Amino acid sequence: MSDRRNGELGAVPMRTDRFFAVNSAWYFATREGASIGPFESKYDAQKGLHDFIDFVQLAEPRVLSSFYSNLSHD
Repeated sequence: MSDRRNGELGAVPMRTDRFFAVNSAWYFATREGASIGPFESKYDAQKGLHDFIDFVQLAEPRVLSSFYSNLSHD
């Protein structure tokens, strides 16, 4: 089984689990390095990640720019 994602070229990058728990609260990590949560369960964190991906795909460029700018200040 390959770890290569559709459209990836070259060496397969190291992958880590995007979900983690701290004191029974669940979070997911974004590619930008932000931790999003807390969620009550890993399942809820997975649903949150899907919502986050939908947001990123549908948001207007100015909204995304503001969002990413605020991530870098945390």
